[in-house]
Amino acid sequence: MEFNLLEGEIPSSFSNLKGIQELDLAHNFLSGRIPIYLEGFIYLQSLNLSFNNFEGDVPKEGIFSNLSAISVGGNDGLCGGIPEYTCHPALLKPMGKGINLLHSRMKSLSILRLRDMHVQVSYDELSRATNGFSAANLIGAGSFGSVYKGIIMDHGNERIVAVKVLNLQRYGASRSFMAECRALRNIRHRNLVKIFTSCSSIDHHGNDFKALVFEFMPNGSLEEWLHPKAREDHQSRSLSLIQRLNIAIDVASALEYLHHLGSTPIVHCDLKPSNVLLDNDLTAHVGDLD
Repeated sequence: MEFNLLEGEIPSSFSNLKGIQELDLAHNFLSGRIPIYLEGFIYLQSLNLSFNNFEGDVPKEGIFSNLSAISVGGNDGLCGGIPEYTCHPALLKPMGKGINLLHSRMKSLSILRLRDMHVQVSYDELSRATNGFSAANLIGAGSFGSVYKGIIMDHGNERIVAVKVLNLQRYGASRSFMAECRALRNIRHRNLVKIFTSCSSIDHHGNDFKALVFEFMPNGSLEEWLHPKAREDHQSRSLSLIQRLNIAIDVASALEYLHHLGSTPIVHCDLKPSNVLLDNDLTAHVGDLD
């Protein structure tokens, strides 16, 4: 039920859903306190209440005692409860309601942060990082968008990243963005491309803007190695038999994790050499999980 413009408090009738295993109410306009009865949902394995207007203490028991199973970021009024959340009185001022709140949310830069990420970025930051999404920084293009090399600040340090900007004029691009966000929310593996953050915002012209920020892979895609084109430095590249075998093992490891070892089985619907990226050591990382 994420991204559905839901408002008000979580209904008390939800207390009857004791057998539910996953609950995702992220990116709505829900308010009030987090219901204490959620502590008693013994079958609940994943709870995402992030980016709403919840306030008050975060419960401590039940699923709330497992920090890897919950996501409550982006609720400025939350405080107390579990140690990770402390009160910020300046942030507890009441916000506007109804259409004013919706207008405020739509006009502001709305940033979503996936679980376990360490940075948040706005459209302006991504624009600066990629020199205005310049052609000089373009490193790839796919069915739903373009990928740019950029530099962002992460805890005071410069980090080279790959910024995948969705072409929202393309039919299915928004759905692809949401699908990739859902797929990446709870997965982590050495042979999957690491995502740092994502941005759902508006650009300087008031148009919707969505982007994903990934770890930059300096050796490009497997496609470029298997089918090399003329390069500016005129250096030819090739893979040895051992390197090819190692890459195949890396890809197989990523697929095994997606199919069998993750919390929810995921099928990669577009596995091809251009979606297999190589790091400095030619370790393969599978990407594009939309």
